[in-house]
Amino acid sequence: MVQLSVGDNYTLPVATAIDDVDGNISNNININNSEIASFYDAATEKYIFTTSGLYYVIYSVSDAAGNEATLTLQIEVSDLPTYTGYYASINGKTGAALISVLYTLLNDMGGKPVTTTYGDARYYLGESDVWTGFNTDYLYLIYTDTLRTPAADGFQVDGYALPTWDANNDGCNTTWNREHVWAKSLFGTGNYDPGSSTVGIDADLHNLRACDTNVNSTRGNNKFINTLTQSSGFGNYNNMWYPGDNHRGDVARILFYMDIRWGNDTNLSLIGDLPTLKQWHEADPVDEFEIHRNQVIYQKQGNRNPFIDHPELIDLIWEQMLEQAGVQANATATFIHTIDTYIVLRTAYVPVNNRYTIQ
Repeated sequence: MVQLSVGDNYTLPVATAIDDVDGNISNNININNSEIASFYDAATEKYIFTTSGLYYVIYSVSDAAGNEATLTLQIEVSDLPTYTGYYASINGKTGAALISVLYTLLNDMGGKPVTTTYGDARYYLGESDVWTGFNTDYLYLIYTDTLRTPAADGFQVDGYALPTWDANNDGCNTTWNREHVWAKSLFGTGNYDPGSSTVGIDADLHNLRACDTNVNSTRGNNKFINTLTQSSGFGNYNNMWYPGDNHRGDVARILFYMDIRWGNDTNLSLIGDLPTLKQWHEADPVDEFEIHRNQVIYQKQGNRNPFIDHPELIDLIWEQMLEQAGVQANATATFIHTIDTYIVLRTAYVPVNNRYTIQ
């Protein structure tokens, strides 16, 4: 079977027919391509598939004695994207099946340890979090862009962060540290206190961002919310945290990565809600900074954030799973988009090897 995606172009293979008496009778081969004839593009001399489906091309031949032989070529055209290289294993997968394959992929570190160490993150963030697109002499701090004064002073801009751990940035006493975007107290049992040699969920470099120390301590372990009341453009609201318009998509993609990679050690409803995170992902798309950061982390840690490389995977996972659970993601009458969305989704599946199967 040939597997293609909508939009792909394809050239039919040349068939050869050898008869034990008449020899090579390839010139007698007839090709019935009626099911795909409408996709033929004369300019390129290729078939360009615009509609998904299962199509059959039949090769037939007969020899001088009237003996006949047929060969049927099946062409399956999917409306899913085609993936190669690092992501080749996810082809044709959606929903729970895609989660399962991604879980395996994200935990294949290519011979490297399960993560880099928490101590090494101090220096790796100085490479991964440089302000690509503005000035790589500085770090792009999560939530704030720049260093900020304490909350009591209104988080005023306090200079740029230098990409050196514990540097005396711009002559002031404020520096940056490692922010767990998915707060470490909200993993698994919550008993996490990483040290310099720690590896694992609380040291995953994809979840660590360079952050202003004042802002990091103010956020604490607050879950994320889609409400903004602070003039700073980020901050707390009823002990929940809005990350800022230019950082909300980054946050969503980090949380989706963590939820897939770490399986039963994460529960998305503890850190945010699915509809809001999907909305943030769409409103604040992947940018040059994230692409650079993802590549650096891949070099250091050995795995990638798939939602940066392929943003469409979020719909292929969560929209499909909601549909499989019998819930329409865009329903407005009997199902309202709240935190219950993910709770409904979680209870519709049973964990198996840290992933999900439909009951």
